[in-house]
Amino acid sequence: MAPILPFTKRPTVEIFAVEDTRAQITWRRLPAGELTIRADDTEQVLGEGGRAGAAEISSLDPSTTNSIPLLIDGREISRHTISTHDSLGAEPLTRIATLSDLHLGEEGFGLVKEMRYGGPDPYPLRCAQAAAREAVAWGAELLVIKGDITNEGHDREWEMFDELLAGVPVPVLAIPGNHDVVGTPLSADATSALQARGLFPEPVHSFDMAGVRIVAVDSTIPGHNWGRIGCWIDELSAAVDVDRPVLIFTHHHIEDRVLPRFWPPGIRRHDGAPVLDQLLAINPDIVLSSGHTHRNRIRRHGTALITEVSSTKDFPGVWAGYAIHDTGIRQSVRRITEPECIGWTDHTHAAVAGIWGLWSPGRLDQRSRTHHWNVKRDAPAVGGSGLLHA
Repeated sequence: MAPILPFTKRPTVEIFAVEDTRAQITWRRLPAGELTIRADDTEQVLGEGGRAGAAEISSLDPSTTNSIPLLIDGREISRHTISTHDSLGAEPLTRIATLSDLHLGEEGFGLVKEMRYGGPDPYPLRCAQAAAREAVAWGAELLVIKGDITNEGHDREWEMFDELLAGVPVPVLAIPGNHDVVGTPLSADATSALQARGLFPEPVHSFDMAGVRIVAVDSTIPGHNWGRIGCWIDELSAAVDVDRPVLIFTHHHIEDRVLPRFWPPGIRRHDGAPVLDQLLAINPDIVLSSGHTHRNRIRRHGTALITEVSSTKDFPGVWAGYAIHDTGIRQSVRRITEPECIGWTDHTHAAVAGIWGLWSPGRLDQRSRTHHWNVKRDAPAVGGSGLLHA
């Protein structure tokens, strides 16, 4: 696929996420009217074309390429190609969803000219709540929040987090981010705040779900933007030493170069890469997912899949779903579809003179990926223990 560069124009209609039997389509700046697609001689209503929106296209076949016409008030305006992923077999053993970089308490977005939201509720909370609802509707059995829960760690921001938790009907695991450990005079201690809510009892926490071990690690350094995980190598090595795949969640991304290529700084390569190498020597089936960068990206490190997922509260405004099978895992990053939220997050694409709208989404293959396990196991590992807040 073509790289996304600052001079690349944002598409008006985009296939944003793809799985094996369904996909998400998003649109902006279309003429007003009823927006539909036609597939197999039937029409599916998507929504209204006069504002930014997103909808799911369902009942697709795995491993196929589909040409889908898009219509407004029955008139075809464009045609779009959807290439579905291979099937990983039967229904998933487990579905997990993640939210990243909520920044509860933030009041405006942008570097040079700050954008302000005019809606009735604080946009970080509203977007996080919508993301959680949509993830649970997708089938998530566990919600993992990958840090930067608050913007400055103030008590009122943690109270917003309680509002979010009150509406989540599945277990929640949450880890701190650099914004949660800023250490200002008015900020609460993030570790204490999470432990008081029963969300993250120790710096490296692990438990089992059907077909996968979940490992969460605290990568923060109080008072600093960057992170580290090398200090937890013994605990991480013990956590991945199991006969099942391991899904590791942390806040900071592991930098893939000796010198950082972009802001913000994450876990330096000399700290993170040796940890990955040691963990892969113990267990070749590892997927590590982080937040922090507010962008979507996927790369490989040996046999491991390394992913970054962007924020809920600014463009493109997403959550990520992970479907775990006995043969592999599928990541699907989806835009939040609630009209008020997608209207706001689409507006924020103009940040940094419009470069943000080109940089943060990543390509389709950096959002949706099917990854096969390296070890073939006779039977899927089942059972779970140690789930947190519900």
